[in-house]
Amino acid sequence: MTAVARQTKTRARRAKAALPEAQADVERAAAESPGALLDRVFAAVPDTPQASGGLPKVVGKNRRARARQRLSDAFEARGPYPVPEGLRGELRTLVERWGQKGFEDAFPEADLFEIRCAEERAVLDAAARGDEEARFAAAERAYRREVEVRYGQIEIRGLQLSARVRQDLEIAYVPLHVEEPSEELRSAKPKKAGAKKPKVEAATIEAKAASAMLRGLERPRVLATDALVSHPRLLIVGEPGSGKSTLLAYLATRAARGELPRSIQGSEPGSIPFLVPVRALQEAAASPEGIADAAGAEPWFVEAALRRGRALLLVDGLDEALAQVAGKLLPALTSTLDAHPGTSVVVTTRPVAAPGQDEVAPRGFAHARLLPMTRDEVGVFIDRWCLAAELSLNKPRGQAEIDARTAADDLKERLRASRAIEKLAQTPLLCSVICVVHRFLGQRIPERRVALYEAITNVLLYEWDRAKFAEGAAIGKLDAHAKRALLARLALSMHRARVAELPADEVVKRLAAHLPDLGRPEEEAAAIVAEIRDRNGVLVERAPGSFGFSHLTFQEYLAAMELVNARAYGELLRNHKDKWWHEVIVLSAGFPGAHADRIIRGLLDKDGDDVAEGTMLAAQCAETAIEVRQALRKEIEKRVAQLVPPASPREFRTLYDLGEVAGPVLLRSLDKASTEGKASILRVLGFIRYEPATRAILKLLKDPSRTGRPFASFSKMNDLSHTIAQCAAMFVKSMIEVSDTAFSAFLDAMPSADPSAIRILEAFRSSEKDPRQRAKLEALIARAEAVPEKASSSAARSPRRVARSG
Repeated sequence: MTAVARQTKTRARRAKAALPEAQADVERAAAESPGALLDRVFAAVPDTPQASGGLPKVVGKNRRARARQRLSDAFEARGPYPVPEGLRGELRTLVERWGQKGFEDAFPEADLFEIRCAEERAVLDAAARGDEEARFAAAERAYRREVEVRYGQIEIRGLQLSARVRQDLEIAYVPLHVEEPSEELRSAKPKKAGAKKPKVEAATIEAKAASAMLRGLERPRVLATDALVSHPRLLIVGEPGSGKSTLLAYLATRAARGELPRSIQGSEPGSIPFLVPVRALQEAAASPEGIADAAGAEPWFVEAALRRGRALLLVDGLDEALAQVAGKLLPALTSTLDAHPGTSVVVTTRPVAAPGQDEVAPRGFAHARLLPMTRDEVGVFIDRWCLAAELSLNKPRGQAEIDARTAADDLKERLRASRAIEKLAQTPLLCSVICVVHRFLGQRIPERRVALYEAITNVLLYEWDRAKFAEGAAIGKLDAHAKRALLARLALSMHRARVAELPADEVVKRLAAHLPDLGRPEEEAAAIVAEIRDRNGVLVERAPGSFGFSHLTFQEYLAAMELVNARAYGELLRNHKDKWWHEVIVLSAGFPGAHADRIIRGLLDKDGDDVAEGTMLAAQCAETAIEVRQALRKEIEKRVAQLVPPASPREFRTLYDLGEVAGPVLLRSLDKASTEGKASILRVLGFIRYEPATRAILKLLKDPSRTGRPFASFSKMNDLSHTIAQCAAMFVKSMIEVSDTAFSAFLDAMPSADPSAIRILEAFRSSEKDPRQRAKLEALIARAEAVPEKASSSAARSPRRVARSG
């Protein structure tokens, strides 16, 4: 017999001998009285001066005695039943944590333990009687309360307080919307107006038909809870940081309270929620046993809820399955649902990596995408976040509401003034971070983009990582500066490759190349990627096996930082004609220590005697730079004045050829331009479809001022008189062809638009051949016609406006 074989047989004999011994340990533990158990557990937690906080010895001794008696009373309330191993483990953890607090009398975890023991008595008594219905009812009451405790609050991160801050969902949560699920999209059909309706009804009928067509084309926004009413089996797809996990926690809490719409609950009584984080599933995958383990419920209770058709499965992160579970998950979930067809299910996942592919889900699921928050939803989010932050300071409710309203109104005003911030705030994650930045910078937001992005990445890299990464994590060994340096090198390499996402193994390779420069072994790269896989921060796993920055803005900011640190200004200037690099170039001029004058001078020299991309980028760099010589600023202004506002068709076409790089300069020139200058600028902005101008156009849609002289357009000097509102409406027509976000904003602005703008849109509608665009125009016109006619026409008001415009 070989040595290996002898060792194998020896290990087998020892294991076999150990089985009865282990079984005996279990039996001895089960026979142990609650009093003996408490003595043993408390003996393992020594008194420490740190825990007692310097209190007199007798006070600490009395607190310890009261704590033990309280837990003894809890076991007595549970009845004469053996204490299972799971409850023993919870008791050990509770006593350890309580001991760290000096066994203070007010300890919420002890309250919960007492309640749990009392509720278990009803379950155990019913089981002893053999009354399964009573057992299930008692277990349901206890489980619903546990779900409320577990998921009924949201952690408010980044407040820099000594303890974690949690607030009730009613205070802090903003309900999220999804696009109308895919099954409804396939069945939606536009309605047609009747052929021979009375003329007075024609506009109404046409508007209704347009609205119906728009619904079929646009897949309207619906509340996630409403989507679940119509689709009891729903796959929700959302980007990292879009609020998927919080949405499921919200649904679980609503279900536990019996507050979900009746269509979800079915007949009385209501659904019982089981929230299953996929990364917590082990070998059992999505079987009832696996669901019970991941959801923190008893297996018999999950199986009973499934049999009764009352289970609501909330499966969080289909894309996050562990390697050993991934292949089994969908088949196991499908098998469970086939066996229990009355079960409602919501599954969340990130988008798939490959374009044009659909996310994989069990058969029979409708698909819906979690949508970015609208401006109004962002406003509500900020209101609730600020209130939660003020309440966390234990202020009286009235004072907290006053202070929260002041802070929220200030932040919302700053968002309205900055498109860069407004775009970032569309996801709950980044909106939260912006709230944190605003709060801890004395209720202000950095006006310069570079300073703003630095503040946001500081929060993501330090505050959020500190709260989320376990002690000893590889990424935790890097401070915020080292993390930023590591990610900056990665960002630049990705930007040079013109990609926004990379496979995981490529990310590992690129991080490993830089870690030694930071004093860390390259072998930690794989651990770092694994640690950030399930985190929402600067770098995220956007799809299974594919990593990218949580917003392209962060990639551009970090790439610019790396180039400035390397003084690689030549690389910036060489890319001045490449739109992919424009934001990187502009941000580079704004870093402390950057040679902004050198960058601007180089850009101006690239144009020579012309006014082209270099000049427009130089003008933007002058806005972001901390300091620029006055002579250089004057040179930029002189050059820009040659083209803006365009005074001839040639200048108009030059700006058009420059495209979006001219957009910021044109937009800044709107306020100071004459009526004719505004008309020309608006036409250029419409031709290049410059979406950041949308907010300015909302105000100009109300402006009845008329041109009194010819103004430049693409091919000729336009000598027909136009109102500014009409020119703004032409921009509207251009933008709604490419942007649903802009369409939504214009839809809200239609009730206050000048009649001349509506007439232009009606003319566009008459000539529009594309049914999708015609439907949008119909919807805009119908929105304008839905309000009472304005008291005065544009013609009556225009003389005063013309006089003011000079």
